[in-house]
Amino acid sequence: MVFILMFCHLFFTFKLRFIQKYTFKGIKYSFSPKQNGAEKGIGTYAAFAAALGTTIGPGNITGVAVAISGGGPGAVFWMWVCGLLAMPTKYAESYLAMRYTQKRGGSEIGGTMVILGRLGYRRTAVFWSVFCALGGLFMGAAVPSRSLSSAIPTDNWLTGAFLAALLVLTVSCGLSGIAKVSGLLVPVMSLGFLVASLAVIALDFKALPDALGRILSGALSIKSAGAGAFGAAVKHGITRGLYSNESGLGSGGILAAESGDKNIGMSALSAMTTTFWDTVVMCAVTGIMFVMSGAGAGSDADMTVRGAFSSLPFGSWLLWISMTLFVFATMIGWYYLAKRALQYLTGKSGWYDAAFICAAFFGAVLPASILWQAADIVNFAMLLPSVLVLFKMSGKIENINLYIRHK
Repeated sequence: MVFILMFCHLFFTFKLRFIQKYTFKGIKYSFSPKQNGAEKGIGTYAAFAAALGTTIGPGNITGVAVAISGGGPGAVFWMWVCGLLAMPTKYAESYLAMRYTQKRGGSEIGGTMVILGRLGYRRTAVFWSVFCALGGLFMGAAVPSRSLSSAIPTDNWLTGAFLAALLVLTVSCGLSGIAKVSGLLVPVMSLGFLVASLAVIALDFKALPDALGRILSGALSIKSAGAGAFGAAVKHGITRGLYSNESGLGSGGILAAESGDKNIGMSALSAMTTTFWDTVVMCAVTGIMFVMSGAGAGSDADMTVRGAFSSLPFGSWLLWISMTLFVFATMIGWYYLAKRALQYLTGKSGWYDAAFICAAFFGAVLPASILWQAADIVNFAMLLPSVLVLFKMSGKIENINLYIRHK
């Protein structure tokens, strides 16, 4: 999976002529009042916020801690590299999803499953849709629930019941209501966590050079512990980076297609910036903070998360609030896109609400290692058809460089 991802990311980085250089134009467009012309969708900002909600989640906290535990401090560097190179892939899948949509169940939907169907790979479209729905149950419900129960010192069953109750209330709002909730929730929680993390780093600023040195030496050196340590850093950094930003899975394209924006190129550029915020900014800051606190290969991920904010007044409360908001945003975002995948299959998906809520409830008490392994399997199953679509349709992707130069 690592090699497939890196080849895909590098291919689109060169094909789209290092589109990362337009990151700040994409950020500006995400919040511009002149965007969109959306008539049939939720708008670019709402789609951006919902997509950011699925990516900025427990992967930015517990996922980073798990990556450091498995691959050492060097995994932080490779998460950052993965995020930087993944941005063109996110642009490509978002652009194609917005360009090729289909009417299903009274709604205009787009995404990997739609394009696979148009290409004649109907069985593969069904396969991807099924695993997208499973991704909702594991990556969108069970793993976030387990992450929250690990971070908060309360009874795990109580945590699961709390999240299940929140989801019952949210699901009743419908998909349009979920988009509005994401638009309000995501900016507040992201900025709050970023400020708190930077405050932790500032309080122990003298330890920053040593932490950066450990990250770089662990990422690039193969001498101290042999090639195995180097390979572990790469593997865990990239796989956890994928879980965090989801570029290459095709899931982000579903939410991008919801925007209804007529300016597909700029809207895809906006969608691309979710990977920048998620992995290039948030995961990097979180990883540095964890390494400064002493985290390394073999460290307990739960203890790393709990100890990181101990230097701040009310640090435990900040962690609990941040984790709760991140988990909730991830859940409602994944619920949204999983419902769309099922809508493509059957036109109806009412039964999935109960399955999703149950996954959130029981996920709080299941072993974290099993849930992460299941999430990795689902990631891989979604990745292969999505990459097939990207390469088959790569010639249909607009060269945004020409559009921006013209403007």
